[in-house]
Amino acid sequence: MRAFADLAAKQIEQDIATHKERQEIEQRIKSILDSDNPSIVYQPIFHLAQNRIVGFESLSRFTASPLRTPDVWFNEAAKVGLGVALETKAIQTALQGLKYLPDSVYVTINASPETILSGAIASTFKDMPLNRLVLEVTEHALIDRYEDLAAAICSLRERGMQVAVDDAGAGYASFRHILNLAPDIIKLDISLTRNIDSDRSRRALAAALTRFAEETGSKIVAEGVETAAELHVLQEIGINKAQGYLLGRPVSINEASQLCRQRSATFPQSVSHH
Repeated sequence: MRAFADLAAKQIEQDIATHKERQEIEQRIKSILDSDNPSIVYQPIFHLAQNRIVGFESLSRFTASPLRTPDVWFNEAAKVGLGVALETKAIQTALQGLKYLPDSVYVTINASPETILSGAIASTFKDMPLNRLVLEVTEHALIDRYEDLAAAICSLRERGMQVAVDDAGAGYASFRHILNLAPDIIKLDISLTRNIDSDRSRRALAAALTRFAEETGSKIVAEGVETAAELHVLQEIGINKAQGYLLGRPVSINEASQLCRQRSATFPQSVSHH
């Protein structure tokens, strides 16, 4: 009986600690929802052959304490059932930047399958110019029912919205997303583009995905391009769209708008010869 009592006491203590942790997380996330967080920055996406910016990926930034990366905030929010609320707030903030950018430039919005299936995306996009939006599915785990996810975005695609699958080449899940969602855009993960100029395996996989995209009518965007050598190899493979610190860091919407206005800044001159 004593051993059972000790075990029960430990379980109760653990449950209390878990409950307390959940309350603390809920309080943190609710304070974020009531604040100006997250703010949004925009990273330019370049069409290399045409020497111009074609889009921007919207990225969340948090300045609240404790200082942590965006993925930690979003993961915590999902853990306590506030993931959809936080994602929706970030998306609504990101969409405000559209009016400051040329009509020829699109904005990529990141959303988890949970947020898409909740109906929050359809509601938020209701009066938006969908031909200027790319919905980037952010999920590294396998999805049980792709048909539900495809159905949730079908009407949006019919109205002009494009769909992108993120992190291609980073794991098995991304390939499942590509096969089941038939994306308009396939984004090569930074783990694939990093050192692609000196790694034959990375180059071979990137080339294979490029051929796959050609066969299926998708477009490839290489993420995380940081060196001129990486950019040169990507162009040799046939990839014409890219983003990364070499081309442009995430900037405020005012700076993004200025980039679009300044023709000389549409493509970094130091790498334009590749």
